[in-house]
Amino acid sequence: MGCLQIFLPGIGSCVAFLLGILSLFAGSQRQFLPQADLLTVSEKYYLFHHTPLMPSFKLHTGGAGGQGAPDYFSIYTMSYCTGYQETYISDETTNATSTKNEIVDCSDRTVLFTFNPGEAIIKAMGTPSGSLSPDSWPSWITDDFEALAPTNTAMVLLMILGTTASAISIGIRIWTVVCARASENSRPPMYPGRPASSFDLDIPPSSIEFLAYLASLLTFAIASIIASVITTEFVKLINKSGSGCGVSATTGTSFMGMVWTAAVLQALTTANSLVAILRYRAQHCRCDWDESASSESVEQKPLVGGE
Repeated sequence: MGCLQIFLPGIGSCVAFLLGILSLFAGSQRQFLPQADLLTVSEKYYLFHHTPLMPSFKLHTGGAGGQGAPDYFSIYTMSYCTGYQETYISDETTNATSTKNEIVDCSDRTVLFTFNPGEAIIKAMGTPSGSLSPDSWPSWITDDFEALAPTNTAMVLLMILGTTASAISIGIRIWTVVCARASENSRPPMYPGRPASSFDLDIPPSSIEFLAYLASLLTFAIASIIASVITTEFVKLINKSGSGCGVSATTGTSFMGMVWTAAVLQALTTANSLVAILRYRAQHCRCDWDESASSESVEQKPLVGGE
């Protein structure tokens, strides 16, 4: 139990670090956490063509490998993936059908990631330049994503800082335990014939370690709040502005679960570290006060039989 108490802050930060890495690199490959998207944009009703007077949009879905545009785009923190929906019969007796999502391609990841729907569709369809332009996509939806770009970049930077602070706190915790262990082993025994004192399990976090925990907590918490705003308010905005042209957006749940779990773990770790620091200082202050009080009482004790 004592060893668990020593490494408990490091364990919490280690899990938060892994969750931060997974959240940042989700969607960098087709099979790497495809369900951990920030949001998914679906297009159901378009076949791209427009007239000089009034553009009309319709997306023809030809399935994976077909000639049509993709059915949906999964938006991640630093990249996006292109996917198609395949309908198949799940129960032959009732002819019940189900839909299967298949991701076929993902973009390169970058911290300054901006999703442009028009350019993404052109890239997915392989349309030669001049036959289809990004203007064929509803411009107001593209404007919404361009307005989202600075917010998404801020969220990514905060997640990187939180993940880095978690890694630093893990390194400091390991170094603190190793140094304390080496100090205990080098200490001479208190009594002849007996081994040196046992390893002190009550090792409070240092000030730098606590600041690393606190920095990781704040950055993960702010990033989680930003992600919550994106997955709620921005999704509502896309659904409202895209309702007339068949564009819809859904919220990714796995990503939100990971970032909020990392924030909660760092909050518990920071609180545990603060309690350990306060308890350690209170115990040592009490011991110092008792020693000073006992020394003063010895000095003030009158001599017996002396005048």
